[in-house]
Amino acid sequence: MRRDSKTLDSRRVPVANRNSYPSIIHSITEFMKSPLPIILSSLASITLLVSPLSALEPSVPDFSNGMPDATLEKTEKRAEHETFHLGTALGSREFFATLEKFLGPGWGTRTLSQEEMLLAATSGRSSNAEVNLAAYENAQVPGVAIRVIHLKPKEENADSSVEITVMREHKNQ
Repeated sequence: MRRDSKTLDSRRVPVANRNSYPSIIHSITEFMKSPLPIILSSLASITLLVSPLSALEPSVPDFSNGMPDATLEKTEKRAEHETFHLGTALGSREFFATLEKFLGPGWGTRTLSQEEMLLAATSGRSSNAEVNLAAYENAQVPGVAIRVIHLKPKEENADSSVEITVMREHKNQ
């Protein structure tokens, strides 16, 4: 059996002539020989690795739309402090459990200052309510503290109110 330069075997499958390849294949081959594909694949890998990590980085929670089982009623902003007033039917224990899930990992309670304890006592007396206070911070979000006051009115069937203050340290520029 005679072998033709244009066929691969006896079944006469045509063999493509090198000149018949589109020029793009030659371009791709030349491109793959350069260091650019390695650089591009490295950048793509780094991007894929960094993206999920940045999504897990702790940040200041956004209370501007309220939170689960608590409705935003009012927002106040003063200098480095932003206060969110929420209404909720949750009792103190349930609310703080929901809050801790909302805050996410890394956020933990810190020791209350005398000023904060005095504020809670004053709030309770002026609103005739049972007061629970907690303050949270996260070592990975330096300069930010979150103070939460849960007020449960002593009246029957009244919803609780919550004051969440995000406090940022003043930075001199």
